Amino acid sequence: MGSDFSDYEELVKTKIRETGEKGISQQELARAVGIPVRDVAVIVKKLIERKIVAKKAIKENGKNVIKLFPLKSSDVALYVELKAVNQIPCMTCNILSKCGDGTHISPSTCNKLSFWILDGVGGAS
Repeated sequence: MGSDFSDYEELVKTKIRETGEKGISQQELARAVGIPVRDVAVIVKKLIERKIVAKKAIKENGKNVIKLFPLKSSDVALYVELKAVNQIPCMTCNILSKCGDGTHISPSTCNKLSFWILDGVGGAS
């Protein structure tokens, strides 16, 4: 695959987009683009990691089938000024080392972070 890998990746993305809401199985995709299933699997894994493609199990003719679907990308560009990073409450937090998803102290339960986000959203309008 080597240097043609990006060409194959583009081909796979295009084919998945063409299927739209109908989706396509990995085997069908490999046949459609004419490359081995193993190579398609590597490409699909990368596309899933980059949130370009989603794998979903659906019922088709009474059987569970895993299909690939294109994810809609938002056309919203987000620009962050570097000086704004210093204003994030986490940068000066005394308990940052104890903070994390699934712990008692987390971004989802932090009042300072919530107020900062809401203030930023209100101030941006």
